[in-house]
Amino acid sequence: MRHDEVIGRGSFTLQRQDVLAVMQDMRGASAQVVDDKTRLWRKLRMLSVVVLIPTMIAGIWVNKAPWMQIGVVVLMVFGVLFKFSDWRIKRGMNQLGATRKVSRNAVVKALEKRIFKGRDSVRGEARFGEDHFELVQDNVQFSASYDDAEKIGLIFQRNGMLQITPGDARNLPDVIFFIPLAQLSGAESVMERVQQSPSFVFTYA
Repeated sequence: MRHDEVIGRGSFTLQRQDVLAVMQDMRGASAQVVDDKTRLWRKLRMLSVVVLIPTMIAGIWVNKAPWMQIGVVVLMVFGVLFKFSDWRIKRGMNQLGATRKVSRNAVVKALEKRIFKGRDSVRGEARFGEDHFELVQDNVQFSASYDDAEKIGLIFQRNGMLQITPGDARNLPDVIFFIPLAQLSGAESVMERVQQSPSFVFTYA
């Protein structure tokens, strides 16, 4: 355990219905978060499509040097750009654990699979220091420095509930951590600190 100064800590019980209500509310906000995280790559993917289709048509129509060779190069470059942009979009969405359209059933399934597993409540603990935080939820432990964008997929606050999702690195728990700010000492100091993290994407009171 690191010994940086503690700015907030708490022990709490997460109730299934309370967390479900928060996740349903977050569902509406997640589309905007996804857009913000993937906007550049969506534009590049669209640019690739706009360039690729006319180039393919022109190549078939002209079908002679040097336009044939130029067309092949353009197709290769923008084909790679399309694939890379598509991969970055999917990677960003996977990190957020969200898609543009998430049904209520999908939210309930995620709640059951990753948090409650058929129970009505789970216990949690949180400790936030100046440089590092430690979380325990249903005996699953997770810790990271605030600046570790590879280890932390998402920090998200909405309606008094702080959500922290681990990133996609190996050996990290497949769980979403929820921290009720009302049950956390030093909640204001914690929020000031987590908002400085590169993984913090959205807040709404």
